[in-house]
Amino acid sequence: MTVACAFGLAAALSVVVLGDESGYLTTEHQKMKLAAIESMWETEPAPASFTLFGIPDTKDRETHYAVHIPWVMGLIGTRSLDTPIEGINELVKSGKARIENGILAYEALGNIRQAMGTGTPDTADQATFEQYGNDLGYAYLLKRFVDDPSQATPAQIDQAANSLIPPVGTLFWSFRIMVGCGFLFIAVMATFFYLSTRRRLDSHRWLLHVAVWIIPLPWIAAEAGWIVAELGRQPWIIEGILPTALAVSSLGAGTLFLTITGFVALYTVLFIIEMGLMLAAIRKGPQPDNGPEMPVLGFRRVQGTMTPAE
Repeated sequence: MTVACAFGLAAALSVVVLGDESGYLTTEHQKMKLAAIESMWETEPAPASFTLFGIPDTKDRETHYAVHIPWVMGLIGTRSLDTPIEGINELVKSGKARIENGILAYEALGNIRQAMGTGTPDTADQATFEQYGNDLGYAYLLKRFVDDPSQATPAQIDQAANSLIPPVGTLFWSFRIMVGCGFLFIAVMATFFYLSTRRRLDSHRWLLHVAVWIIPLPWIAAEAGWIVAELGRQPWIIEGILPTALAVSSLGAGTLFLTITGFVALYTVLFIIEMGLMLAAIRKGPQPDNGPEMPVLGFRRVQGTMTPAE
């Protein structure tokens, strides 16, 4: 038990280190994801606080009953005390500007393609594309609302800008479930490690029941983490370059359904077999040791010397 707890505690603590690095990278490359995880609608002055609890309201764009821990989010997200974290509303505004720039790049790219078939592209179009080409992916967000992004109306541009917001409520709670499970694992492993090293675990048998009941939590924490990862990057397959709307598989719904059904059936059968084997082993219980007993040697005194007894 001591060895198991030592590895469990080391693993749980290592996840904290990896999570801290992931949070820092998210601040650099997925600003909207971080703001949605925190349900941070407005940009906070540095260092930003961490929202321990709250009820996100996506309609009114505010978080009700929020409980904040000062400085924590700023330290995790920026590793500094003077760098602000942009809020959702600010990111939507900047996204709208990048969509408008992307439309210019989209138009220039279309002109360049047409000109390449007949002659030399216009230098003005080339200059425009070089200036706004990095925002071309934002123009592709309009493909959900209009076939030709260059013909998008202001209302459609607003729709595309608001589509940059991932599901805030789901991200907010999934992240906290994941983090809560992680800190619970640290506490449980540390407690087991402390008691087992001092041979006091038998006097706290209720902890053994706790260990059994939390067996599903690592799976729940992992799934919550995948929800954060996958929903948090919406609407992008590649951040700022390729929207999910343009990366849809060409496979039909029937093919996907058949594949998923096959996987579910296969793993369900394996799960039933594994659980049956485990329950059979538990009912059988530990096997007695039927091997020959080792002789117990004693000593007797014979004429002033010690000799082994029979």
